[in-house]
Amino acid sequence: MEDKIVTLESYIDLMQAEIALGTLQAAGISCFMDENAMNIYPLYSDSLGAFKIKVFERDVEKCREILEHADEQELDNE
Repeated sequence: MEDKIVTLESYIDLMQAEIALGTLQAAGISCFMDENAMNIYPLYSDSLGAFKIKVFERDVEKCREILEHADEQELDNE
């Protein structure tokens, strides 16, 4: 069975993308950030969502739960 890599989320802000990536990696998820749109179309990067978090398709649901839980914790701390 081949593992398909998909885009989990797209971010305009590099810092938000780095936080999401770090959160997923800390949870043991294999993931990486694709910044190709930023390099190819720098003037349009904001509208393209230049920073894309890529994960294995089998991990998408788990990743969404992890990021949602992290967002809830952040709101609780405010």
